[in-house]
Amino acid sequence: MKLTTLNDLYQRTINDVYYAENEILQASDGFEKKVTQKDLKSAMKKHKDEIGARVKRLEAVMHDLKMKANAHHAAGIDGLLKEAKSLAEDISDDDTRDAALLAALQEIEHYGINRYGTLIAWAETLGQKDAARSLHESLATAKDFDHTLSKIATSKLNRQAAI
Repeated sequence: MKLTTLNDLYQRTINDVYYAENEILQASDGFEKKVTQKDLKSAMKKHKDEIGARVKRLEAVMHDLKMKANAHHAAGIDGLLKEAKSLAEDISDDDTRDAALLAALQEIEHYGINRYGTLIAWAETLGQKDAARSLHESLATAKDFDHTLSKIATSKLNRQAAI
């Protein structure tokens, strides 16, 4: 598909984010199995439900725009997930692996924060007020999860890994 307008780019990016959220959802079980820290594991379980809600919101936006739900391969998220999987496999110490996975999850979440912020700006520019509201909800859950991860890291997880 040739991209010639902002609307084309907007729709392509929606499909990129749709792909990314589904890939993250698929990878989350594997990451959760590797995590040992209780608070992190609990946050990851809750986050999986949030990702599912994000996917549904994206599907609703696509429906409203009369778009097909057509996940477009996004190399950026593939690289982040590959790195997280590598860390999960390569680190044998539980606390160090938990710290590494938490950091990798934040990188993945920052990808989403970036993409949702961009989509919101474009939705507003294109007069897509309902889509912008829905995308704002997803952005808010991404920021909340990032904040939760930071609290877990700084409250004790990083100190445990340093011992």
